[in-house]
Amino acid sequence: MDGEGSASGSGSALPIFDLNALLGRRTLNKHFETENPFDNNKITPFYQRIFGSLIEAISIIESSGITRGYLQPDQIMVGGGPCTRAWLLNEPEEDNPTAPTYREQFDSLVRMILGERDFSNLELNHFLHITASAASGRQSLFNFRQLQWHPALLSSDELPQLVYCLFIHLNMKGTSSWKEDFRQMIQRDVEVRDTVLGVDYFSDVYNLEGPQYYEENALGAFLYSANAISDVNDYIRKSFKQYMKDEEKEKKLMSVDQIFDMLISFFPHMLIDVYDFLVKRGIPIDTVI
Repeated sequence: MDGEGSASGSGSALPIFDLNALLGRRTLNKHFETENPFDNNKITPFYQRIFGSLIEAISIIESSGITRGYLQPDQIMVGGGPCTRAWLLNEPEEDNPTAPTYREQFDSLVRMILGERDFSNLELNHFLHITASAASGRQSLFNFRQLQWHPALLSSDELPQLVYCLFIHLNMKGTSSWKEDFRQMIQRDVEVRDTVLGVDYFSDVYNLEGPQYYEENALGAFLYSANAISDVNDYIRKSFKQYMKDEEKEKKLMSVDQIFDMLISFFPHMLIDVYDFLVKRGIPIDTVI
C-alpha cells in the first residue's frame, strides 16, 4: 500500500498540453514577426484569409447593433493550416461607447500590418481607400461584408470567376437594364478596340461582336473580358486545327490565369470597376462567385 502510494505521488503527473499549440493556433501579434504580408506587391493568401475572416466577424457583430470596440492583435486568434481563419477571443456582448468603431479599428489594423508604403497595386489602393472611407463614416451604410470579396482579398483563381460569373449572373438573373446601370454607375473611358486589336486570338474575340457591342468604356472592357475568358482558347484550337493533333493543340492553350493576366494588362481598372458596380447595385458578391 505504502509503495503504491509513494509511486502515485512521485510527481509523474500527465503533461499539460497547450491545445492552441497542438492545433497550430497563435494570436495575431505572434505572426507579425514571421509572416510577410506581401508577395510581389500583393497581399499574401495568409493575410487575405485573416482580413476576410475579420471582416466577416465585424459584419456579424454589427448585425447585432454593436459597432464600437477594440481589435487588439493579442486578442485575435489565428488558426493554422490551409483554411486559416481569424476570430476574436472575447466577442463583445454590448457596445463600448468610449471605444472607436470596429471599422476604424480594422482600418488601423490593416495599415499596421501592411505598413506605410507607396502601393502601385490598383486593387490594393482601392481596398485601402474603402477601409479608410468606412472608418471615417463616409460609407456608414456600406455593407461591410462586401469588403470580404474585394479583389485585393481574392485568390488568383477567384478573380476571373468574379468577372465571368458576374457576367453569367447578370445575363441570367439581372434586369434588362443592367448594362445601362453599369454604364451610368461606372463612368470610365476605356480604349477597348485599339488595346486588343493586333493581339493574337484576343483580336478574334473582339471581331466577333465588334464596336457596336464593345463600347469604349468600362462596360465594354467588362463585356470583352468575360467573353475572352471563355473564348480565347476556342480561337487557339481553330488556329491549329488543320495541322496539329489534338494533344499538340492542347499544349498551345492558355491557362485561365494567363488569359486573365493579359486582360488585366489591357484594362488595369477592370477589377475595381466590376467590384464598384456590384457594391453600388447592391448585389451580394457571395451569390456571384
